[in-house]
Amino acid sequence: MDAEESGINSRRRLLPLLLDLEGKLIVIFGGGRVGERKARLFSDYGEVMVVSQEFTPGLMEMKDDLKLVHSNLSHGFEKYLEGAFIVVPATGIFELNSAIEFEARARGLLVNKVDGIGDVVVPSLIRKDPITIAISTESPGLTKYLRLRLEKELTENFQQMALLLSQIRQDLKETVPMQRDRARMIWRILEDEEVWRLLDVSYEKAYMRARSHVCHDERDSLDAGDPPQGLHRRD
Repeated sequence: MDAEESGINSRRRLLPLLLDLEGKLIVIFGGGRVGERKARLFSDYGEVMVVSQEFTPGLMEMKDDLKLVHSNLSHGFEKYLEGAFIVVPATGIFELNSAIEFEARARGLLVNKVDGIGDVVVPSLIRKDPITIAISTESPGLTKYLRLRLEKELTENFQQMALLLSQIRQDLKETVPMQRDRARMIWRILEDEEVWRLLDVSYEKAYMRARSHVCHDERDSLDAGDPPQGLHRRD
């Protein structure tokens, strides 16, 4: 279930994780609107197979990006669980969904339910590369409100800052052995309002300003290369 559709029961202790689904198979049972929505979500991250007797026009348009399998799910669905990492029962038939879930759990597979809380709950996501924020609350309305509000607050400056810090961290790892020293330098950059202001003007100028917070020995080693490019140049 998606976080904006259902509140998360606080009595269950769910650990937020970021999963690398590349090369992992997500099997979705049901080719209706719910199955289509799940396919659109998971196909951005892993390999998706949708098993159903019928498919929405939207799923048919996605046939080059995922695998569609025509099958009567009233019997023999078990064979489609082979090799699955996540299973999504979305047939619209409660009894069939329950049977698929039971068999998937018996095989040690993760289940993403559409009518309750399964092993995998997909939070509401904000993706502005290289930043990803996941939101989940007990109230679908609050989850949506937080997502919309954070999307407004998360301006391009944050993306630029993430790229800038990533570059400086990589450079510092080669010259500053102690993690706490690197963290202190990074924090000084984050607290420098002038760096944030310069990100609106020029990524390169912001980068040079950020380097002023690196101690002299490390700054000399960074001077060997040109400042990296941000999302785009704005001189």
